[in-house]
Amino acid sequence: MILASFSSIYKDYSGNQALAGASGAIKNGDRIALLGINGSGKTTLLETLAGHLECDSGMVEIPNAVKKSYLPQIIEVSGSLTLLDYAIGGMHTLLDIRNRLDEVHLLLSQSPDDPFLLRELGNLQRVFEGAEGYNIESRAAEVLRGLGFRDSEFIMKVIELSGGQRNRAALARALVSIPDLLLLDEPTNHLDISGLEYLESYMRSFAGGILYVSHDRAFIQQTATSIWEMVNGRIIPFPGGYDNYVVEREKRLEIMNKTYVAQQEFIAKTQDFIRRNIAGQKTRQAQSRRKMLSKLERVERPPSTGDTASLRFSSAERSARIVVQSRQAEFAYDSAPIVRDLNFEIERGDRIGLVGPNGSGKTTLIKLITGQLDPNRGRIELGKRLTIGYYDQLTEDLNPESTPLATIWEIKPELNEGQIRSYLGKFLFRGEDVFRRIDTFSGGEQSRLALARLIATSPNFLVLDEPTNHLDIQSREALEEALAEFDGTILCVSHDRYFLDHFAEKIFALEDGTVRVSLGNFTDYRERTQPESEPPKSGPAKSETREGRPKERGRRVNPLRIQKLNNEISQVEKEIIVIEETIKSDAASADWQKLAKLLNERDQLYIRLEQLYVRLGELTGS
Repeated sequence: MILASFSSIYKDYSGNQALAGASGAIKNGDRIALLGINGSGKTTLLETLAGHLECDSGMVEIPNAVKKSYLPQIIEVSGSLTLLDYAIGGMHTLLDIRNRLDEVHLLLSQSPDDPFLLRELGNLQRVFEGAEGYNIESRAAEVLRGLGFRDSEFIMKVIELSGGQRNRAALARALVSIPDLLLLDEPTNHLDISGLEYLESYMRSFAGGILYVSHDRAFIQQTATSIWEMVNGRIIPFPGGYDNYVVEREKRLEIMNKTYVAQQEFIAKTQDFIRRNIAGQKTRQAQSRRKMLSKLERVERPPSTGDTASLRFSSAERSARIVVQSRQAEFAYDSAPIVRDLNFEIERGDRIGLVGPNGSGKTTLIKLITGQLDPNRGRIELGKRLTIGYYDQLTEDLNPESTPLATIWEIKPELNEGQIRSYLGKFLFRGEDVFRRIDTFSGGEQSRLALARLIATSPNFLVLDEPTNHLDIQSREALEEALAEFDGTILCVSHDRYFLDHFAEKIFALEDGTVRVSLGNFTDYRERTQPESEPPKSGPAKSETREGRPKERGRRVNPLRIQKLNNEISQVEKEIIVIEETIKSDAASADWQKLAKLLNERDQLYIRLEQLYVRLGELTGS
């Protein structure tokens, strides 16, 4: 069943086109990750589908029977609802039915033989029981626990919760509502690893359709059936999860780059012909080609992956072999231990990921290590020749009137402008951005600059508290590359499993207030410690026989149908290869109308290929 479709939709904000002809469709079973750089129109598309925005032109179709639930990035709450009541409020339809049931029971106590009331009671009870209405409270409590709330917090007023807790509460409300269509804008924000894994399981068992924005690559890989990349206000579809997207996007960018280069060469040759012949015997031909160039639709330069910085900042001084040593250290607030029995060593060159649930004491441990707190018992000793670089988003002190270039130059006055530009390029500050005032940058951009400045101070021990927060995927990749070049010791708090897998060589897991040390990256740690568990129930959106719902594993499927699908997939892939080779050929490169037609045909084939893979997955249960 198609839950939502849109075609050629446009949305303009004071000359900035957020949507420029975007088209797509969402059906049952879809879990579509919406990717793109900041400002590419992701939130605008979600708000349009949620009905919070009207597009300037184009068509949006969502059947009236489709129930939507939208989670925005910024949550506004008011009133005196408790956390549990707020989550239950997502099931307002069931609550209305429950209230009406109470009213009908009251009326029947006065008129027990009223046939109309008896008929209404029967109808209401069938609907209420079919939707498991008698389990409203327990269902909401299960979701709240899965997202990291304790039972003791259920009675807290939502208005008294922190910003991160409110986001989790709003996510719980959206999930509890059991809609047909979930629209989620960065649902992974403020979730710890346990909460992320719960949400992944919930989404994989969800019967409806989901469109969501996320920068968490591991989450996308675990949940997405396909990916939509927003580029210049349009959607480019990619089948499969994040890993497949990376491969296919690279192929697409290569073709786009060759197409752009070919057109630039064609334009240069044509302009040269015009210059040489505009006043000669071939004036008419030159004028004709000038007219042709004026009408030629230019191929946009593909987005650059950026140059690798040639400059590498080393640690100012080599530290002692033992960087940190903790023996029986403990820290308590009001006699209640936050961390205890801390026995560990951090050695020079260690790359450690510090993980643990929200509220487990990770920030307290970091403050003990950096000397901001002293242990109540035991000892924590720092090694000799240690220069600590500490990153905490809450304590950034960038000069808002300065620029990225001036910020780094102040720390490294011995470098020339080219060297500083090269270094800043590693953190995605390129071109005129190096001269922009810092107060014009977004929160994510300022986080990147703070990290760039921190590393430029040449510490030999980096202590980072959630450095990937507010960073998009491109920025996270830039951070990974910068840390890979850092030759000192790193201790980093993060819930980003993809980041931890690429950066960490050792995991410190805070469990029950103490540190458990695990060699390897996060996946290695999880494989040693994570028991297999049943996925949480998300419940059917309306019935157990939804069209497009993936078939259960083990169900018998005609192998001839699978073979036929595989043959179709193979044929479409061959057609894509033929078209891509044609696009790259010299014969097509001079005929831009033909090229536009070929690109459109290729995009349609990619959409068809995605549909075939989805169908194959439904048949095979994969």
